[in-house]
Amino acid sequence: MPALKWRDRLALEVQSLLGWAAFAIVGPSAVFTMRVARGNRVEGIAEARRVYREALASGRPTLVCANHLTMVDSAFLHHALAPLGDYLRDFHRFSWNVPATEHFTKNLFLRVLVYLAKCVPIDRAGDTEARKAVLDRLAYLVSRGEIVTLFPEGGRSRTGRVDVDNVTYGVGQILSTLDRPQVFCAYLRGDRQDSYSTVPAFGDTLRLRVAILEPTTNETGLRAARDLSRQVIAKLKVMENDLIAEREAQRVSGDRDEACFSCDESTIFVW
Repeated sequence: MPALKWRDRLALEVQSLLGWAAFAIVGPSAVFTMRVARGNRVEGIAEARRVYREALASGRPTLVCANHLTMVDSAFLHHALAPLGDYLRDFHRFSWNVPATEHFTKNLFLRVLVYLAKCVPIDRAGDTEARKAVLDRLAYLVSRGEIVTLFPEGGRSRTGRVDVDNVTYGVGQILSTLDRPQVFCAYLRGDRQDSYSTVPAFGDTLRLRVAILEPTTNETGLRAARDLSRQVIAKLKVMENDLIAEREAQRVSGDRDEACFSCDESTIFVW
C-alpha cells in the first residue's frame, strides 16, 4: 500500500470534514435540483440502497464502478445509493470521486463544489507521476474504509454503450493493492439517453441496476491491473445488455397490451 505524506493525509481529512459540514446545504440542494427542478427520478433505488448498505456492512475495501454517460452521473449515484440522513450520520458512506480537471478549473463555484463533494481531481493530460499520485491517494482512501467511485472507461462513452476495449487500468491498479476488495458495479441509464450528454434529459427516468463483483487474479504487476480492470468492465457490459433486454421486453409487452386493448372479443380470446 503506497504511503502518503502526513500533509496529504491531513488534507484529505480536512476536505472530508468540510464536505460533511456543508452537506446539510449541498446535499438537499442537489436532490432538489435533480428531482424537482429537472424532474428526473431513479428507478431501482430501493434495491441499490439495500445492496450498497450490505456491501459497506461487510467491512471489505469497496470501489464503486459505473458506466459513464453524463457529467452528473456521480451526483445521481450518490442520491441513489443512500438517503441524505445516512450521509449526514456517516459521511464515509459518501464516496470520493475523480473528476477531470478540465471540467471545472475555470469556474470558481464548480471548484468549491468539487472540493466539498469529496473529489480528488485528475489531470488527464498530466504526466505519469501526477496520475500515480492520484491513484495512491485513492488506494489509501479505500484501504482506510472510504468508498471511491470510478468510471472504468475513463470518460463519457462516445458510443452510448459500454466499450470493453476502452478501459483504463487505474481501477485494476487500485484493486491490486487491496486485501479481498469488492466492487459495487452500477449501471445507470436514462430512458431517453441514446448517447453521451452533459446532463440527463428533463423529466427522464433513469434506470439503475447494481451488482457486487469480487474480482481476483493470479497475475502480478501491470497484467494484474489489466485483468482486474477487464473483469469490471465486462461485468458492466453484461449489466448493460441485461437492462437493454429488459427494457425491450417491457416495450414489446406494452405494445401487445395496447394491441389487445383495442382489438375485438375474438382477438382477445386468441391473445
